[in-house]
Amino acid sequence: MEGCRMSAAAQSRGSQGPSGMSEHAYLVFFVTSLALLMASVDGTIVNVGLRTMQSELNTNIALLGWTLTGYTLTQTIAMPLAGKLSDEWGRKRLFLGAVVIFTLSSAAAGLAPNVHLLIVFRVFQAIGGGAFLPSATGIVSDAFGDKRGTAIGLFTSIFPLGGIIGPNLGGFLLDHTTWRWIFYVNVPIGILLLVLGVFVLPNTKIVSNVKRSVDVMGASYFAASMLGVLYGMTELANNPNATSDPMMWASFGTGLVMLVLFLRHETRTPAPMIELELLKWRPFAAANAYNFLYGVAAFGLFSFIPYYASYAYNMTPGESGLILTPRSIAMATLSTVSSFFLIRVGYRKPMILGALVVALSLILMSQGWHDITLFGWHVPNLMLLGAITTISGLGVGIGGPASNNASLDLVPEKVAAVAGLRGMFRSTGGTLGTALITLYLSHQTDAGVGLQHIFVILAVVLVATIPIVFLIPERGQIPAGRPVDTTSPSGARPVMDVVEVGE
Repeated sequence: MEGCRMSAAAQSRGSQGPSGMSEHAYLVFFVTSLALLMASVDGTIVNVGLRTMQSELNTNIALLGWTLTGYTLTQTIAMPLAGKLSDEWGRKRLFLGAVVIFTLSSAAAGLAPNVHLLIVFRVFQAIGGGAFLPSATGIVSDAFGDKRGTAIGLFTSIFPLGGIIGPNLGGFLLDHTTWRWIFYVNVPIGILLLVLGVFVLPNTKIVSNVKRSVDVMGASYFAASMLGVLYGMTELANNPNATSDPMMWASFGTGLVMLVLFLRHETRTPAPMIELELLKWRPFAAANAYNFLYGVAAFGLFSFIPYYASYAYNMTPGESGLILTPRSIAMATLSTVSSFFLIRVGYRKPMILGALVVALSLILMSQGWHDITLFGWHVPNLMLLGAITTISGLGVGIGGPASNNASLDLVPEKVAAVAGLRGMFRSTGGTLGTALITLYLSHQTDAGVGLQHIFVILAVVLVATIPIVFLIPERGQIPAGRPVDTTSPSGARPVMDVVEVGE
């Protein structure tokens, strides 16, 4: 093991930079960061093209919604599995394989003749994109050695950048080309990454001394459960009279059975996907209930703002992408600022204030105001929606750092497991929230009015999280009843190490 690490370090030697790191290490960081940026852009660029793709593919929003839910669900499951493969196959090999899968599936998505094949290729995109973060983290960790913390920490700045570039690039491409270019744009970047990866990344295969078990069966049960529920919701969306359709109920029933099998399996396997013992502790269960509801509301809001702008305000894709820019900037800026005040103000106040601010933005968005006049000054619709989305970004920036750290503080010695559970609950909430939104919209004759109703509902969901916040311990206050032994046996590591993109 150590010999392998020395080999990796040796390959990173070269002329030294001002910080003592080799220039080659910075090249490695550039290549891996470019891959993460490409994946984060892809996670937001599709939102701007929903209405255009719906029209040109002659489909409905329920089916098209699978391009979002299928991507999120697949990435949630692929990311942790890739962590193990990174150790067993080698960082570089997995990284380059992910680049190939992502690039080819992007090209195929652009060529998709119908929504069904588009969904399939989006799933393959998520497999490639889900492997980027684990492999990139390992590659950078090996290249930077003792200074890996700073380099890996800088990865977190890439995702907000993708949230800014994605909608604007998507809007530009849709205004000047076709929706297919929101996928084709990945192809030249992917080819560049493949060439750079072959020549820049170190040829090192590092295998952990401790065999890492991955709960593949648990992940399969979880995926089957989610797919059953999502398919049932899609059937109901496509046919409002499907309440008597046995196929729909069979789908829901299959999802429920798979969920029961998943929970049963997790209590018996030595290396579970989620540690149910942690969820039996009320403060930890409350923290993840908050994460789930937050995912439903926040991801639902972010995904459908461009769709709403195009229907309710007849904005172009470029304009609908532009209104998300101030939101991303506000979220990134205030997240940084609020992180420094957590020691002084604790967790509950920022979480409550953040939820209320986002709820306020949802209520404002639901009003459907057009061409308003404020103090005698005409406010263009683009500026009005941009201001409202900025308010939502401020709310996420206020509450995000507090909610992230609140769960980590509960079981600090299990950071990976806790972060994984947090990501899993948020992603699951976001996936189900998106599916419920598409289900509701499928029953509405006016999508703009339907989304206004949804924004009110999401605001209520966020306000409903406030009582839950009081069940989460304040900073430094760990109540009695905390699980004593929550470590995974034999050095096994929970597989759900998820980083949320975009929120």
